Amino acid sequence: MPIINIEGPAIKEMSVRRKLVEELTQAAVKAYGMPAEKIIVAIREVSPEQVAVGGVLIADRK
Repeated sequence: MPIINIEGPAIKEMSVRRKLVEELTQAAVKAYGMPAEKIIVAIREVSPEQVAVGGVLIADRK
């Protein structure tokens, strides 16, 4: 079973979240030739206080 992990900022709109997982699933179905029921998509929300770029927290960037 392919597992697709997505890490990023929260997606507040459920319609956007649904579209994301649907499109990722369909891309994996096409690539692997497997039914959608075999594809797992996991979303991990990461807040700006937990991620740094260039040694600076995203929450502190201007």
